[in-house]
Amino acid sequence: MSDSVNEAAMFLAQLIHESGGFQHRREINGASQSYAPYYGRGYIQLTHDYNYRDASRAIFGNDRLLQDPDIVSNSEEMSMRVSVWFWEAKVRPGGGPARNNFGLTTKAINGGLEPPGCDLARRRYNLYVQVARALGVSNIASE
Repeated sequence: MSDSVNEAAMFLAQLIHESGGFQHRREINGASQSYAPYYGRGYIQLTHDYNYRDASRAIFGNDRLLQDPDIVSNSEEMSMRVSVWFWEAKVRPGGGPARNNFGLTTKAINGGLEPPGCDLARRRYNLYVQVARALGVSNIASE
């Protein structure tokens, strides 16, 4: 199976985890977070003003997502578009897909909040393994 299918499995597993199985396009209790109003939105749960700004400039060439962060979660299309942008701009450069290391994809998405081996990181990884196997990936990434 190709590396692109394995990367797709990593991406899909992260989206499923971050969005609670595509049930949430907004972080639960996000408005009460210290980084509000730039709390998690979209399938990959984009957070912080600098990510909203970077995504907005890359996608629209202006600051509209910074000015109105709800745009990210108001439609499935925009939630996915921002998630794809985040993956390409922030996750891939971290080396996870290229090194076949799922843990690096989690680190790029969630920083130090889920260190390797913690329960949440293991849950993400186990989800990836299930998705990868369903897609026929034989070269399962490291945790």
